[in-house]
Amino acid sequence: MWIFIIKTIMNFFKNMLSSEGKVSSKRFVTFVCLLFMLIGYTANLFWDFTIDDNLFESLQWIVMAGLGFTAAENFSPKDEVVTEEEPTPSSTIVTHEYNYDDEDI
Repeated sequence: MWIFIIKTIMNFFKNMLSSEGKVSSKRFVTFVCLLFMLIGYTANLFWDFTIDDNLFESLQWIVMAGLGFTAAENFSPKDEVVTEEEPTPSSTIVTHEYNYDDEDI
């Protein structure tokens, strides 16, 4: 029974931190920073342990950026090969002709 629960929890974390079977470093770092942030918040709330504001805000920014980058991965194209076309020579069409006389200058 306990082994099943432990395996289920391990599979949950493995799926949460991986992208297509590979562990994503962005997700791992975001999860660790979120864990540290929650520990600091809980320590401050219950045991009056003071966390430096700059440290806490830095962890917040890392978590927000990590979540943003991870979400952006889902909207980016997957393994799409972009082929560049060779530029073709174009012609320029003159639509106006200007008369530059000495009087106009």
